[in-house]
Amino acid sequence: MPAKKAPSTAVATKRESLPVDVQALLEKQKNAVMDKIGRPTSTVIQIKQNKNFVLPNGEITEGPIDLVILDFVSMNTFYEGAYDKDNIASPVCFAIGDNPDALIPSVNAPEVQADTCAVCPMNKYESAERGKGKACKNMRVLAVMAADASDEDKIWLLRVSPTGLKAYDAYVRNLAQRNNVAPIQVVTKVGFDPNSDYPSLRFAPERVLIGDSLAFFLSRVEEAGELVRTEPDYSHAEEEKKPAKKAPARKPAARR
Repeated sequence: MPAKKAPSTAVATKRESLPVDVQALLEKQKNAVMDKIGRPTSTVIQIKQNKNFVLPNGEITEGPIDLVILDFVSMNTFYEGAYDKDNIASPVCFAIGDNPDALIPSVNAPEVQADTCAVCPMNKYESAERGKGKACKNMRVLAVMAADASDEDKIWLLRVSPTGLKAYDAYVRNLAQRNNVAPIQVVTKVGFDPNSDYPSLRFAPERVLIGDSLAFFLSRVEEAGELVRTEPDYSHAEEEKKPAKKAPARKPAARR
């Protein structure tokens, strides 16, 4: 019987020759892959039903995430009909502004429901098709950046839905009244309510920003203000809803 060969050490030798900083190589490989498929163009942090955040850079995380809130506005949106995930429609009426009690529908809204949101029947409780809520969706739209952001990083948008509205307003109020600071002066930890079956946002202060860190985020405030007050472009969604025009039927060729 031939003698058994000793196990090869080629693989072990090859592994030992790998650079120590494997994580840096993996990060480089990930960036290379992203460049091949193109970077995401959206600036909105998506919130999934399974309580995950999808960041504009493509990262998916269950959070919590550390953000700095540069600015925010109130936004009301009213949609016709029931929500259909397979056919996302644009709102027929919407409003954006600093004071939630003084919002006025945009002149660009397809079907303005009232002169002001305060008197709009769709912005009253029990106006929703189901339950006792409002038919109009009241939100806060936040302009945020990652706590470790740099000059090259873009500002993101985070939309706080009605389920997280009270929590967010209470958080901002407590920062001002109890700590005498604005949201931009702290790193905010954003996560989900663990006691809720649906993704309801919750907010907590992580640490106070000072010195150069605070100065950096203050330098982006003007840009954030313009971004958060720019109306979303719903024209593309409207075009997608319209059926494509049929090409004119060709006349049969004349016989020779």
